[in-house]
Amino acid sequence: MDLSDIIDLVIATLLFVVGLYTGLLFCIPLASIYQERKIWLKPGVKPLNIVGYSKVYLYNLIWFTGSFVGCISAILLQPFYSASLDYAINSVVEPVIGKACHMILGPVEIIGSENLPANDESVIYAANHCSQIDIGVSYYLRRSFKWISKRSVVYMPGVGMVMVLGRHLLIDRKGKSSIKKMYEEASNLLSKILTDNEKGSIFIFPQGTRSMSERLPFKDGAFNMAVRDEVPIIPISIDIPDNLWNDIYPFASPRTTKITIHKPIAVAKDSDKENLKKLVGDAIYSVLPSREDRKQR
Repeated sequence: MDLSDIIDLVIATLLFVVGLYTGLLFCIPLASIYQERKIWLKPGVKPLNIVGYSKVYLYNLIWFTGSFVGCISAILLQPFYSASLDYAINSVVEPVIGKACHMILGPVEIIGSENLPANDESVIYAANHCSQIDIGVSYYLRRSFKWISKRSVVYMPGVGMVMVLGRHLLIDRKGKSSIKKMYEEASNLLSKILTDNEKGSIFIFPQGTRSMSERLPFKDGAFNMAVRDEVPIIPISIDIPDNLWNDIYPFASPRTTKITIHKPIAVAKDSDKENLKKLVGDAIYSVLPSREDRKQR
């Protein structure tokens, strides 16, 4: 095999890898339809129709491909700006992609913006988790934060690049060593100054899984971190209009997704974890409709 044959083989291999990855960018969003469909089949909410399925696919296609293009652009432009790569991903790529995704669903209203901390404060944002929509609308807060997510998301095309390059906190849900490492990384993040005098903050969905109609119990993770590092928790309520995916917006009048930012809840080393859960849960659900209310909307 001469040099030209080796070059041809390398090029063919690269084209195959690029083609495979590009194919995944278009195919994996189909799995997102299945995941979202299960949420909207629960009692108290209306199931997705063909418009809804199409929008879920488009939402995820924008997210995956936008994340891939954004990460590649950030890597290529890294020599031309002073900020770190993870700062560029967190402060530019993710917010742009998040807002681009939500453009197909309609406007977002922020309530209680006066309760948002300055960027030089460390906090834990704790929100209810309803849908894939939650991630996109979270960037309307216009604050820097790191996600806590299961490690398997790194295998999602585009999104995995964001999670790794953005240095988000990843966890193996069944591994004690992974949970311990996550707590240590979270503690380091919450206690240090980042680029441009910003402190590290964390965004977490304490219920752990998505539900439109059920008020699921909160897991311990967010509250363990808050107590360990004495970091305030800011409850966030995300109110997604019923049947939002099925709307034919932008060809019809939009309905608004509302994000309510509640007053920070102070946390000390001796704070009772169960009481914190109650305080956060009461705040989050104080402005959200119950299952019975959803049936009447």
